[in-house]
Amino acid sequence: MEVLLSIAILSGAALLVYLVGRLSRSRTLTGFIAFLALLGSGSSVYQVWQTLEEGMSVGWPASYAQTRLQAYLSGNYLGVFLAATALLLSLLVVIYSMRYMHRRNIGKFYALLLLMTAGIVGVGFAGDLFTLYVLFEAMSISSFVLVAFEREEWEPVEAGVKYLVLSTVGSLLALLGIGVVYSWTGTLDLAALPSLLESHAGSSQLMAVVALMVIGFGVKAAIVPMHTWLPDAHSAAPSGISAMLSGIVIQAGLITMLKALIALGTVNFGMLLVALSLVTMLVGNLIALRQSDLKRMLAYSSVAQMGYILMGMGLALGFPMAAGFSGMRGALYHILNHAIMKGGAFLCAGAFLWVLGTRDMRKLSGIGRKFPIVGICFLFFALALAGTPPFNGWFSKVLIAKAGADVGGWGTFMVVMLVLNSVISLFYYLDALNTIVFGPVPEDRPRTLKPLPFLVVLPIVTLAILTLLLGVLPDIGLVIVDPAAEYVASLIGGGM
Repeated sequence: MEVLLSIAILSGAALLVYLVGRLSRSRTLTGFIAFLALLGSGSSVYQVWQTLEEGMSVGWPASYAQTRLQAYLSGNYLGVFLAATALLLSLLVVIYSMRYMHRRNIGKFYALLLLMTAGIVGVGFAGDLFTLYVLFEAMSISSFVLVAFEREEWEPVEAGVKYLVLSTVGSLLALLGIGVVYSWTGTLDLAALPSLLESHAGSSQLMAVVALMVIGFGVKAAIVPMHTWLPDAHSAAPSGISAMLSGIVIQAGLITMLKALIALGTVNFGMLLVALSLVTMLVGNLIALRQSDLKRMLAYSSVAQMGYILMGMGLALGFPMAAGFSGMRGALYHILNHAIMKGGAFLCAGAFLWVLGTRDMRKLSGIGRKFPIVGICFLFFALALAGTPPFNGWFSKVLIAKAGADVGGWGTFMVVMLVLNSVISLFYYLDALNTIVFGPVPEDRPRTLKPLPFLVVLPIVTLAILTLLLGVLPDIGLVIVDPAAEYVASLIGGGM
């Protein structure tokens, strides 16, 4: 029941914060209630983790420790990992938004944020394909509205509509694939499907279903060429929502696709994902090189980062015996790290936008020296995203590279491409740092700028500390990553 309770707390609190926000128009009060709801949901997720750990202590292997908590929701380490990552980032975005967002519609904003988080939490714990799809759509619908939340301007509305149209097409394709699977098996239970689909192994029909799942859920995961909605949506959304979209929503889309593909069971689609990862990281990095809009550059960087994560997952699925655990370990740790470092980078971009009202990096020249705490934090995030030691992004890329080395052959080639893409990303991140932190202050900039509120700076500093801490002491993050990686490896026939 803890899984159901964690989702119910967030869903119920969404109604409460909407009413409180409408009646009080208090950002602090509404945000505080949302904060408490996230803590309550986190407490339930922790209870799930404790239940799984107790299962291990009485003789269950870690990779199979799974407690059925409700008919369509099941407690597992992958769900704990995804929920913990989403709740951590959501907590900090809630704090950030207490001062960053306008008072008008504040209840609606927090309600949608909680519903989106509930959908992400549910995706990790979904026990059948239809429940997975419904919770995926709950996350998606909330994110559509949040992208277009500041509807007084045309850019967010246009971005939201583009996001809605492309995601809807993807969702319909995924739903078609789910319908075909049900017509074959009469069930959508994720645990039962692999054995029931063995008779379709290698068939063109099953390959078509795989294609539907990859395209359908790949839109939300921003896999190239299904990524075109992302730069507009991430740029136009409120900065806290940009952090959520880039930090965890697109990763939840990838986890959704992963769970669906594992359920299909018998098709070796790992090399397809590896090929897509190569295209995704190259396209994201090369286009990011040309951006002068800070949030747009960070958005294209997110596409590239999804390529790194997809590479780890593809190697795990394609070569489960050699890289089942190591590939998933690197991919999941990079999901956690990306939520922290990219979430922090978008919050920094929002702070700069709040002060100067622009995303143009040329007009932001030298702003990092005016606000040195935020400037130093942005330095941390940029270097981490480029894979520079000793920050967290470097360590998770090392883990992904280890998976490639474990595979050998094509895996070694992918390691070379991973290093090459990291070098490419270093160019545009160093350029951004050179401008924003070390660049000259424009002569036409006002000498006196409004100060950044403490509640805006606090989440940024927290994420910067975690960015460094998870690089220097990675075992802190691996506590929740390793059980999840081992759980997934057990499902695909791999191991440590």
